[in-house]
Amino acid sequence: MRSERVIFLLAASLLAVCASAHHASTGRYDPNTFGTIEGEITDIFWRNPHVRFLISRTNEAGQVEEWEVEFGSVNTVERLGVSRDAVAVGDRISVYGRMGRNGLTAMFARDIVLDTGEELPLQADPEQRYGMTDQAFEAADNADEALRSDIFRVWVPVSRPRTGFGTIDWPLTEAGRAAKAAWDPENDPALRCIPPGLPTAMDNPYPVQFVDRGDTIAFLHEEWDGERTIYLNGTGAPVQPYMGRSVGRWEGDTLVVRTTDIDWRYLDDLGTPQSEDVVIDERFWLSNDGTDLFWEATITDPVNFTEPVVMEASWTWVPGNTIKPFDCALPEATE
Repeated sequence: MRSERVIFLLAASLLAVCASAHHASTGRYDPNTFGTIEGEITDIFWRNPHVRFLISRTNEAGQVEEWEVEFGSVNTVERLGVSRDAVAVGDRISVYGRMGRNGLTAMFARDIVLDTGEELPLQADPEQRYGMTDQAFEAADNADEALRSDIFRVWVPVSRPRTGFGTIDWPLTEAGRAAKAAWDPENDPALRCIPPGLPTAMDNPYPVQFVDRGDTIAFLHEEWDGERTIYLNGTGAPVQPYMGRSVGRWEGDTLVVRTTDIDWRYLDDLGTPQSEDVVIDERFWLSNDGTDLFWEATITDPVNFTEPVVMEASWTWVPGNTIKPFDCALPEATE
């Protein structure tokens, strides 16, 4: 059992590393083109959703270019031990990462090298970010059985629905194909700190938490400081902005949720549309030993899809992890 779980986590971690750029970035960068640039930092934006640098460099033609370099959130890099005082305006750095599409002078960085030669990681697999060590797994395995038998804990991501980078060939109707073709990545709501709705919100690389509130269950997302309420008594359940109306019930140990009236018009980060008629049926359940959480969603939208779409994701329990504030901000709104 132990070895199977470790193998599962390692495989999922590789998937996370292979596709780590997220909201407000997936449409801007080429998933298959990597490069390195060197230059001087002229501006730093150290806030969520992504930390950003402006870098001035001289290209091969002798022309001065300004590059926008972004990478993981403040939450991610701080979990990797990289703090705001690691860099300063005026520093010369080398940056490696995913290049902008169509000649865009922008990069989604994976690491930077300082003038001193010190390398700072900006992305990492879930094992590094969330302390998935043998000691942590042993603590989870030895935890009280009552604790391991319920869903009301903080869960860290292992695998995501992988909606980004155009890796899925969605079964789109003609109307769906037309809407997707018309989407402009510069209009991504995340660029304006607008938090995503369902099901996009489920494709995120941060911890989530279930909280028991009696007749309701709060599903907390670290990303965007999101909170979704699942009503166990369906009567009078209100519609939440972007998240819709979620009504749940228990089928044994499985939490079953149906969500309707969703006023979020995207399935993913790349403009795949969903209509006001979309219905999402979800199931959440635990592994036999209570250390892993699984999610499956069936998404039905006859306006945009010729057949139901299925998404899956999983999380694991690593004691000691918490939900951190996200506090999204726009660059022009800060000093």
